[in-house]
Amino acid sequence: MWRGRLTLLLCLPLALATGCVDGPKCKGSECGGGSPDSGVVPETVEADWAVTGPYANCHFIQGTTGTRCGELESFDLSACQRATLGNIGREGVFTTHGRMELNDGGVRYFKQSHSLRNDGGIETFNGWSTESSSMNLAKQLTNDTWFVARHTETELQDGGILNLTVGYAGCSAQDSDHFTGCYAVCRNGQASEVGTFKAARITPTRGESEANGLTLVSETPILHSDYPSYFFGLPVDVYVTKDRAYVVSIDSTYQGWGGLTVIDVRDPARPRVTRQISAKGGYWNGVWAKGDALYVASENLGVHTFDITDPDNPVYTPVQVQENKDAHTVFVEGDHLYAMGDPMRIYDISNPRAPRLIGRYEPPGAASYPGAYVHDAFVYKGRMYSFYWSYGMQISDVSQMDDEHAPTPLGAYRYGVDSMGNPTLNSAHSHAGAVGTFVDRLIAFEGGEDWGAHLRVLDVTDPANVKLLARYRLREEASIHNMILDEARKRLYIAYYHEGVRVLDVANPAQPREISYFNTFRSEDPMRGLGFYEGAIGIRVPRAPDVSAANEGLIYTVDTSRGLLILRETK
Repeated sequence: MWRGRLTLLLCLPLALATGCVDGPKCKGSECGGGSPDSGVVPETVEADWAVTGPYANCHFIQGTTGTRCGELESFDLSACQRATLGNIGREGVFTTHGRMELNDGGVRYFKQSHSLRNDGGIETFNGWSTESSSMNLAKQLTNDTWFVARHTETELQDGGILNLTVGYAGCSAQDSDHFTGCYAVCRNGQASEVGTFKAARITPTRGESEANGLTLVSETPILHSDYPSYFFGLPVDVYVTKDRAYVVSIDSTYQGWGGLTVIDVRDPARPRVTRQISAKGGYWNGVWAKGDALYVASENLGVHTFDITDPDNPVYTPVQVQENKDAHTVFVEGDHLYAMGDPMRIYDISNPRAPRLIGRYEPPGAASYPGAYVHDAFVYKGRMYSFYWSYGMQISDVSQMDDEHAPTPLGAYRYGVDSMGNPTLNSAHSHAGAVGTFVDRLIAFEGGEDWGAHLRVLDVTDPANVKLLARYRLREEASIHNMILDEARKRLYIAYYHEGVRVLDVANPAQPREISYFNTFRSEDPMRGLGFYEGAIGIRVPRAPDVSAANEGLIYTVDTSRGLLILRETK
């Protein structure tokens, strides 16, 4: 059995901080090229977001007499345009990009989310909810002030008390939905973290309506079957087969344990939950099926295998390949199952209900990249396209996969290298993608997952000379998650978090064109604002023979709050 090694990145969406280094500029066709020897295409500036200086002209004041650390008075806002702050919307979901100032003069960046309400509903701030008895949320929102602070008191194991204050003070507003400011994190009255931020209130972009070209067939919240007033974790992915939708959920502090929810969709207008299986800790984050086998990616035990001969009652198979390893996502192609995580594992599933591990894989050079971690993969015509976060997209030959043959590196598409091809930690992260044939070319659609993440269209016909053809980009405060390519119809379906579902005509891959959308995100939905990665997250467009005619071509998407939404195209 062959084996590689992988550097682990613990990717926690609620608290991911990324150090960034700016690089030399390239634009247009200048971002293509690369040497056939390395198969690497440097993209050193057209990243997900631009690295700049401080976001606001304000700063934290440490130790001012009579000033409580983290309160409004502990920020110097004298150089701000505070008169503009009265235009900011008082309610809604706000996403923020923070720039943390380090003691050594460096900076780190992070993403966060908040939900503010005036109707007495649940509010959220920096990963906490007002459902928590230990949280006290203070707001000062006036014509010249935008200030929000979270106070929590926690008893420590040694008997001590931790008083934590997190304060965000607005400095200047660019419009009613965008503003900048300063923040501070204070522990027992002393600042432990300070910096600046830019924030955006999530509203329908460009004056959009709820939908264009897509209609809602049905909506099924993922609630706990034994406690219907509670969520069954945070829904993140779906696979549709045998006219059943299998939805997996991850654990959430305020939404409980996740697991697997089985939904009978023989009548897609009237879905019916038939079974739930609890993960009982950890997360279940990805799902796929082959024949009578269902594969679930889990945090603690790798891949779970279920027998779905009876589709409403998944049963653990007698043969399991579970390990004390993370499986972030799963992908099935032919007789092989690919489990992404630490490290990537590849299984022979010629007997679908008895997977057999044949090897582990890490592409050469990945270990030298900070945070290189495979998040997803796509296998097409004997090639594997793996999405390695800071390492970019790796292309490998997997046409001969058995105990003796490991994947063979063919090329890559990198961002995060300097002009000499050396790795840097850049502001872009490769997360997911899809590949198809367009006349005589192989085209890859690659998406990041970050502040400002967007779609890149790449010509991968020659994997040693990948060429950037086009980009599709919406607001920087929203991120792409997953996508599905309908190769026959040349349509790309994207789960775009806050931007909902986006459908692109990609018949001319150099000019992707949006043709329809459905805005799944509503700020008033329960438990919004707990983190940056919210909204449309999982997506499938099932085809025969996996489903009957009633379900063929419908769009199944999972929203982190609303659950399973089934959509129909009208264009």
